[in-house]
Amino acid sequence: MGQRDLQPENFGASDPQGAEALLRSMTQDIENLRQNLVAQLSQDVERLQREKAQLIDDIERLQTQRQQQIVQQQQLVQQITPALANQLQELLRERLNQLPVPPSVSDRGSAPLDGSGGVGERQGSMPLPRDTAVNDYNENAYRLIASLDSTLRTTFKTLQQDLSSYQSSLSQQLGHMYSLEQQGEAILEALVSRLREEIQSESLVAKNPPVAPPTVPPPSPLPRFDRQEYPDNNHNNSTVASSSTRPEPNVPLVREPEPPAAIPKPPPRTQPASKVQLGFLLVLLSSLALSFLNIVITVILNKSRIFGVFEQGGFISPSVGNSLLILWLRMLVVVPLMTGLTTILYPNMWRDIKQFAQSNDQPLFLKVIGSGFFLFVSQVLIYMALGPISPGVAITIFFIYPIVTVLLAWLLFGDRPSSFRSTIIACVLLGVVLIMLPTGAAKLSGLGVAAAAGSGIAFAIYVILTQMCAKKLHPIPFSWINFVIILGFSGLSLAGPLPESWRFEVDPAMWPNLIISSVILGAITLVSYLFNNIGISLIGAARASILGATGPALTALLALVVIQRALLPLQMFGMLLVTLGVAALSFERLRQSPKTPQTARQAQAK
Repeated sequence: MGQRDLQPENFGASDPQGAEALLRSMTQDIENLRQNLVAQLSQDVERLQREKAQLIDDIERLQTQRQQQIVQQQQLVQQITPALANQLQELLRERLNQLPVPPSVSDRGSAPLDGSGGVGERQGSMPLPRDTAVNDYNENAYRLIASLDSTLRTTFKTLQQDLSSYQSSLSQQLGHMYSLEQQGEAILEALVSRLREEIQSESLVAKNPPVAPPTVPPPSPLPRFDRQEYPDNNHNNSTVASSSTRPEPNVPLVREPEPPAAIPKPPPRTQPASKVQLGFLLVLLSSLALSFLNIVITVILNKSRIFGVFEQGGFISPSVGNSLLILWLRMLVVVPLMTGLTTILYPNMWRDIKQFAQSNDQPLFLKVIGSGFFLFVSQVLIYMALGPISPGVAITIFFIYPIVTVLLAWLLFGDRPSSFRSTIIACVLLGVVLIMLPTGAAKLSGLGVAAAAGSGIAFAIYVILTQMCAKKLHPIPFSWINFVIILGFSGLSLAGPLPESWRFEVDPAMWPNLIISSVILGAITLVSYLFNNIGISLIGAARASILGATGPALTALLALVVIQRALLPLQMFGMLLVTLGVAALSFERLRQSPKTPQTARQAQAK
């Protein structure tokens, strides 16, 4: 897209539809940019918080080591001082013993008198003076004390130097860790400030929308959620994809996007042909598994001739209570299996659920609970419809939900359908009318038809609520929460004070068959969920929705092969109209998504 195409005067030169398409593409690109930026900043904040916590742990560990070293040094000094004192005392004692004994002063001898009466000569040697011996002794003692003092001073000086060296090293390490902590806090503050500015700018744009705001395309038959969420073709579970692609909103949002200042163009990324083929195969197998699930439910409620060889089924009769029982038993198997599977597909699931529980976002709580409740109502009604009428007819009537979704978007958000979509809506409604018309002796149960139609309407409301929640909650935790809500509502409904005609009734001899059937239903749900997630990650939700439109045809084909239930020609024609109408809506969404080279590359990458 050139710079000239973005000038305001060029918008008036093109046709209105081209301008709307261009604005839609800008809206999508800006939303993708914002979400990429928020995701990257969130990852940076988490990483910096982890590093800050690690730095704090290192500082505490170094402080602990410093205290331990100081205590060890004090203990070492206390241990060395007595030994050193004893050694010095022994050395002093040895030196004192080695000193010469000071000589004593001899008494003067008496001089004998000779014959002449004179004094005689002194006998013996001449003794040392007493003062000289004492001085020598004092000098030796002083030298010994000076040597001891010098030794002690040297020892304590060495110990003081070692302690100073240890203290200096610890101080440097603590200063380095404190510097790192300050840098981490500065980075965190910068990131928080950046996020605050981003949120404030979005709020300003929301308060002051552009003069000609772009319109968002109406919801498609199969909604596109954050990171590609795709409800299954017969609503038996809410299938989501764990791929990392960004959302494509299907309902108008209150917040308008930012002006397209600088939109980075992602490099083109294409899927290999083998992966695309594998994706189509997995999505088709997922639709086939869900169609087979409808056949199993029909067999549980009605005795049927399997492959025209033997009779099986009819474990319980069709009723509200028995439908609740089947759903509850199925969820008892699905929820534990899905817990392990979703943890593998999305490791951060429990962190997101904890954040959701602590968010105190009351509107979001109500929307999540509402979506789970309407999905629960939809499943109970489709089980009630599969009892009295053929699976192919029930699923075909249920497939009015894309039409109801478009009409609800028009009613709630003012998103008027185009003439092409209006034609498709008329085509689908005509197909539903044809499949319900009585032909010859065949007459459909009014309760079954009403239950199938009510199931489609409830599922359409679930789709709208899910789209509202997709911006704030990852689709995989959202899907798991829906399963838990269904388990809770079905259990509470069975335990609650239901009317007598709504209570479940099971022959005790049929409990083993019913439990085995519930395990089969849970296993089919798990396989379909896994195949659909992998398939959508390879080909995208828009392409997968086209294959999802084959649900009525696959269900009718399996009903014919497995339980020998065929449709009448007029019913087959009505089913064909419904299937083609839903597929046309999905194809229109796929065709309208890439309007610019950039969005075309994004769609191709998806």
